[in-house]
Parts: sequence; structure tokens; C-alpha cells
Amino acid sequence: MQKEYVFYDTVGIDFPLNEAIELVKSPCSGDFLVSNHPDAAAIIYAPEINFYLQQSRDSIAQKITNITKLYAIRALGFDFAQDMDYSQEVGGKVLIVTDDENHEALKEELRDEDFTVMLLSPSMILDVNGHIGNLHVTLKKEGELLDLECDQIIWWNAPLFAMKQSGVYDASLIGLDGALKKLRDNRGEYHYKNFINYDPSICQYHERRVEICGKCAEVCPTVAILKEDEEKHLAFSHIDCHGCGGCISVCPSGALDYTQMPRIAFSHLSEYFKGAVSLIIPHKMDLGLIDIPLKEGVLPLMIEGEKYLHEAHLLNLLQTSGNPIIFYTDFISKGTGDVIRIINEIFEKKYHKKAIYVCEDSADLARIFESLESLSECMYGINEEGLRKREIFSARLSHLVGDEDLGMVKAGEHVHYGDIKIDESKCTLCLSCVGACNVRALTAHPEDNSLRFNASICTNCTYCEVTCPEKDCLIVVRDEISLKPSWFSQRIMAKDELFTCVECGTPFATVKAVEKIATMMKPLFGNDDVKLRTLYCCAACKPKVMFKAHMENENKGLSL
Repeated sequence: MQKEYVFYDTVGIDFPLNEAIELVKSPCSGDFLVSNHPDAAAIIYAPEINFYLQQSRDSIAQKITNITKLYAIRALGFDFAQDMDYSQEVGGKVLIVTDDENHEALKEELRDEDFTVMLLSPSMILDVNGHIGNLHVTLKKEGELLDLECDQIIWWNAPLFAMKQSGVYDASLIGLDGALKKLRDNRGEYHYKNFINYDPSICQYHERRVEICGKCAEVCPTVAILKEDEEKHLAFSHIDCHGCGGCISVCPSGALDYTQMPRIAFSHLSEYFKGAVSLIIPHKMDLGLIDIPLKEGVLPLMIEGEKYLHEAHLLNLLQTSGNPIIFYTDFISKGTGDVIRIINEIFEKKYHKKAIYVCEDSADLARIFESLESLSECMYGINEEGLRKREIFSARLSHLVGDEDLGMVKAGEHVHYGDIKIDESKCTLCLSCVGACNVRALTAHPEDNSLRFNASICTNCTYCEVTCPEKDCLIVVRDEISLKPSWFSQRIMAKDELFTCVECGTPFATVKAVEKIATMMKPLFGNDDVKLRTLYCCAACKPKVMFKAHMENENKGLSL
């Protein structure tokens, strides 16, 4: 269905822009609405538009251009979003967890609203599992283990294991009124979305023999991502997901992507920031607290998840805009924090300038405005369609490095890059490492019988090292980004000649592989010339040689 982008006039602003805003209305057929006022009946509310108009020092003409961009950015996010709507029935069974005996009145109040209420002491509860509308509580009463089912829980000073489940509200944090509001609002049909997409084919945890990754589950503040260690599968509970995006910023291969703003959507979005300084503001931040004028050329970018931005996003925005990025937030995720440090160190080495600033109040923001320098020398564009996260970062960083050797920067605790070393004398080109690498960093090349490696797209997962059958043959170099041209190209790590079958002349293995097997088997075969010959035969000729020798022996026996 074709969508319409209907843009509401600015409301509640003491600024003569009504005629200008009329210019950005788009009369198409469809039903998609973007609003810059919370009372408008629209699918998306875009408060950054009013914020920009109120605070920006841009000229009237520039504001007309930029509000068009801000509406278009919101429309683009809607078009490319890959989320789906889900619902869960939430009944009226409520558990109140407290040692305060004065909550009997609360119990009666909720019963009057047709809630079924039970009061328990926190000391009785051993565990909580499930999700809103289907919570399972394990408790101990008079020495007996019991199971209790409920829809929602109000718990004063709730422990972490309980707060990881959706439908549990800590009244000591949000207040009793806040907890009761959630209780009432969520009763009935509870709606939620999926915030992450998952590609298991490049996941560094999925179906590995040993655990080499699991960062997404480690940083998840809820039980939205769990590791099933026996099968090495990830289990996703979208109803428990807060949509913060922290798992996406630490995913090494890009197996996780943010449905509200997929990587390809962000690539298109960045085009609107050419020549502008992007002021990234998570949606949870209060725009009203930014009480200083925006420097000319600064354009706000509101994001839904505060933690999903990774190296491909940020380097794209820097190279497309040709200007620094300002991240206005009170919290930086582990992955995004690593990436900001890495990119800043790289830009300092290359341009002697800072690329990404982080602040959380107006005073810091004002100081940053005074120190901003253009980064027009870094501008570069690529078509990111079909490229993975690491491939995007590799292509962009390779252009930035150019022909220089800028030294090395360390990767981070949550964002890993590195290299490998291979002892060519021990490598038999069995290609087990190639089979272990699902991000195309290690590749086999039959045209010259070589094993090649591109360090810039390696996730540093170490699975190739675990898989290599030769002792001390392959070693992973951890957490180093080498800023020189060779780091971005395929290097030949090992190479060998093909061995041809002594019977039919067909090439069937590398010389080193055949020699290794022969060295192992010769002591077992002793002086048996036939068996020894089979060591140098292809799979088709081995049985022929053995059968021929057997028939010759049979004929000799008959002649005797």
C-alpha cells in the first residue's frame, strides 16, 4: 500500500513559520502521519522538530530546508522499520510482595477493581520466571516448595532476578502510584513489538562446539536474550525486551540488527546530515532540559534505542556529514562506549581532531559548540546495500587510513577486532579454519591453493584457533586494530602445491597434507608396499590398488 506523509503545522511556537511549514506538506494517498505535536492523532510524534525550530540559530531559509529533512527522516524510519506487532492477554491476578502489613487496604482497593490479589513476604519467594500475563513464582512456605501463577507483580525493593521479567514493578523506584498505573494500564491486551532481528548464519554463538561469544545475553538487562548452552542456540523473548539496543552494539558480526532503524535505513538517513553536525538524542531524554541555542548547522537526530549505535553507524554518519557527532545522553552502552573511544583515537591519529563528543547537560553542550571543528576531509560514501556490519566498517576505515601507517589502536572489552598468525610450515591447508569462519575473514582460493585472511572483518572470536587440528599452527592476536593498508586486504597465510595421485595423476590433496598422513601411517603399515602406495593415491584409486594386489595374491596361490 502506498503511504502518505502528512506533516502537521508547528503548534505552540512563538515563531512566524506557518507559511514556511506549509511548503513541506505532501499530498499523497495513504495513511501515514508524522506529527510534531503530542496532541495530534498521528502514528509518530516528532518532538525534535519543535525543539529544532525553537532552539536553532539557523536562518529562516535553512530552517525551512531542515524541517523538511526532519520530517523525511521520520518517514524513512517508518518505511524501513522491520518490527511486528504482538499482543499478550493480561488478566487480573496480582501479587504484592512486601513486609509492610499496612497494605491490606491496597489489597482491598484492587479487589474492588476486580483484581485477584495475594500478599507475600519477599523472604518466601525463591524465583520468578515467565513474563507479563504469565509469571511463575516459586516460593517456600512452611518448608514446602510451591508454585504460584500471576499476571503482574508489585514488589518493594525488588531483587534483580525479579526485575528482569516484564510485568514486575518496583514501587520503591517508581512509587506506588506509578506501579498502580502500570498495573491498570497493562491489564487486558498488552501490546509489544520485536526490537531486534537475528541472523543465526553469522552469529558467533549459534551451534558452535565451544562457547566463544554470548555478549548479547551478557549485556541484556532483562531475560529477552538467553543462551541455550546445550545446543548453543539463542532464545529471544520479545515481550521482555526494553528495546534499548545494547545487544546490537556489542554483536561482533552484525547478526543482530535494530528493527526500528535497520542498518540500511541508517545509511539512507545519514544522507540528510550532509554538511550538518548531528546531535544524537535518545528518545528517553527530556528535550526541555536543553535550554541553550543550537549552534548554526546543528541538526537533531532522535533515536528510539539509546544503546544500539555501533561502529558502522557512527563512521557512516561522520563520513557522510563531514562533521563531528554530538551524543547527548545520560548513559552510554558498553558497546557504543568502546566504539566512541576507538573512533576518536583513530581520528586523532589521522586528523588530530575529535570525532564524537558525549555530554549530558546544557553546560557541556555549550562548551562542545565552542570547540567543534569541521571534518570535511573525512567525507566518503559507499553503497552499503548487502554489506555486513564489519564489511561496512572495513571499507570506510580503509579509505580513511589510505596509504598511511597510522600505527595501532586497541579494541575494547566489548568490541573486538584483531588478527591471526599462521605457522605455514605446520599448516596442511585442511581448511578447517575456513569452515569455522562464518564472516568470510578466512577464505580458500583453489586458483593458487592458498589460504587467505582479511583481518579487518575478523570478529576475533577465536573459533578458527579452537578448530585448527595442528598444534600451535594458528594463533589469534586479540584486540588490535592495525591502521595500515595491509590490514584491510586479503593476505596469503599459507600456500602449497597439489599432490597428484600416483595411479591416475588426479590432484586430490596438498603435498603437506599427504606427507603428514604418510608420516603418521608408515609405522603402522610397516613393509607392506601395497598399503604404503595407497597413501599416495586418490580416494578412487585406493580400493583399486588394494583389490589388484589381492587378486594378484589369489592368482599366485592358485598357480602354486
